[in-house]
Amino acid sequence: MEFPIESYSSFGEDRLILKFLAKQEPGFYVDVGAHAPKDYSNTYALYQRGWRGIAIDPDPDAIAAFARERPEDIGLQIAIGSKPGKVTLHLFNDRSMNTVDTALYEKTLQNPRKRHQGDIEVERLPLAEALNRHLPAGKSIDFMNVDCEGADLDVLRSNDWARYHPKLLAVEDLDLDLERVVESKIFRYLRPLGYRLVSHLHYTSLYRLS
Repeated sequence: MEFPIESYSSFGEDRLILKFLAKQEPGFYVDVGAHAPKDYSNTYALYQRGWRGIAIDPDPDAIAAFARERPEDIGLQIAIGSKPGKVTLHLFNDRSMNTVDTALYEKTLQNPRKRHQGDIEVERLPLAEALNRHLPAGKSIDFMNVDCEGADLDVLRSNDWARYHPKLLAVEDLDLDLERVVESKIFRYLRPLGYRLVSHLHYTSLYRLS
């Protein structure tokens, strides 16, 4: 089935992701910080084309929406990070700004358009542990999206890269400067793991496994 190249991402990231995966048969993705089934999603266009995967978000409303609108995905209502246990999720009227990162939470409070709407306690697991428990047997990860509002590097550090190494990786990097890429902590973390930076769109960096 052919689909028009319509973008559901914030800045057209999914159109570029589709180009990088154009020769790939429908595969499996992991979306960490999935936020919403369709709006601002880097994986909805893949879902339309027969891909399936795991959608992870600590917001129970987000995972309930995935259950309704993308029932063939595996929805996990948890936070991801290197330290397992309970963690506070700060909720905002703009749910895309929900965060467990204290510094980003305090910064967001200064924006009059972003209204704090309370906190909830959620379970946090390392990414490797979540995948150990929930990745279907025999599945490999073809694409991974990480968008966790300030906690992205901690999410990456919590993975077992020897076991779970997606071919294409999209990660939010709020600190990447195109004139000083090597100063990015995320870039410096991923490069020794064999990932090459191939594009950067606004806040999203795309890496391919060398």
